[in-house]
Amino acid sequence: MRFAVIMSGGSGRRFWPLSRAAKAKQMIKLVGGKTLLELTVERLLPLFALENIIVVTQKQQRAETSRVLNRFGDIRVLSEPVGRNTAACIAYAAAYIDSTVGDAVLAFLPADHFIECEDRFRTVLATGMDFVEESGRHLTLGIKPDRPATGFGYIRKGERVAGHGDLDFFKVTEFTEKPLFEAARAYLETGEYFWNAGIFVFRTSSILEEIKTHLPDTAREFDACRDCFGTPDEEDRLAACYAALRNISIDHGVMEHTDAACVVAADFGWDDLGNWDSFSKYMPKDEMGNAVQGRHVGIDTDGCIIYTDKQVVSTLGVSGITVIATDDAVLVMRRERGEEVKDLVKRIEEEGLSGLL
Repeated sequence: MRFAVIMSGGSGRRFWPLSRAAKAKQMIKLVGGKTLLELTVERLLPLFALENIIVVTQKQQRAETSRVLNRFGDIRVLSEPVGRNTAACIAYAAAYIDSTVGDAVLAFLPADHFIECEDRFRTVLATGMDFVEESGRHLTLGIKPDRPATGFGYIRKGERVAGHGDLDFFKVTEFTEKPLFEAARAYLETGEYFWNAGIFVFRTSSILEEIKTHLPDTAREFDACRDCFGTPDEEDRLAACYAALRNISIDHGVMEHTDAACVVAADFGWDDLGNWDSFSKYMPKDEMGNAVQGRHVGIDTDGCIIYTDKQVVSTLGVSGITVIATDDAVLVMRRERGEEVKDLVKRIEEEGLSGLL
C-alpha cells in the first residue's frame, strides 16, 4: 500500500492580504487560475489512486479545503484542531493510516509548493518510495541549490547508500537551519548540500517507531487516539491530544536524531513560493516588466508586482513596489521586503484588526 499525504496548513501570513488564516496560500488561485493545493493533487493522481490521497489541514481551514478539493471527488481530509507543525501532522496521518489499513509507504508533501517538471517529480517520488520500501530507511528529497539562498534549510549528504536508475541515495549527515549568506555560499561551493524541501517518504511502522523513540509524548497522545478515528468522539479526543503536543517539526523532532535518514537529489523545478516576489516569476508580465494579475492601469510604472481581486489598481511614477488589493485591505511595499509581511501582519493584530487576518 502506498499513500500520499498532503500537508495543507499554514497561517496565511506571508501572502496577506490575499491569504488569511482560514484561506492560506495553498487555497488561493495563484498559478494558472488554479490553487496550489489543486496543482499538488493533480501531479499526484498519476501515481496514486484517489482513495490513497489524504489531505491534512487545520480545523479553521477545513471548509475552504473541502471546497477546493470538491472537483476531484471524495478525497479524505483529516482535520487538526490547531497547527502543531509537521511532527504532529505526520504522527496523526501515520497513526490514522496504521490503524485503518496497517503498514504502508507514505509520501508527505507540502500543499503550497510549485513544481515545474511534473514527470520528473513523479519519477523521483516513485523511485524514492521504491527505495524506502526496500530499505526501510527514511527519505527526504533535497533540492539542488542554484544560489546561496538564506531562506531555506539545508541538508548535507554523506556516503552513498544506493542507486536506482539515474538517482543516487545518500545518508544525511547534517540538517542546518536558514544560514547567513556567507555560510550559504560556502555550502553551495562544496556541492554537498541540498535545500530542504520538506518532502518525506517513510514506512508507517518505521516513522511511528522513530516518533516513539524521539518524541515519546507525541507518540503517547496519538496512541491514545487510535480507537477514536471515525467515531463521534474523534473531534473532542483530538482536541485534547493536540492541547498536549509540542510545536515541533519532523526535522527537529526526528530526522536530526535518527541514523536512518537519507536524501536524494531532486531536480524537478521546485519553488516554495515563499513570498510575493518569488510568486511574481509565474505572473504575466507587461511591456514595462511589471508582474500583473487583475486590472491595472499604469504610467511610468516599471518592475512592480500588482495583484488585485476586483478593483482597478492605478499607478503613476513608481518602480519596484508591490501592490496587493482585496475587498477589505491593500498592501503596498517595496518588493524586496516581502519576507517582512509576516511582521506587518503581527502589527495589524496588535492594532486590534485581527478580523482582517
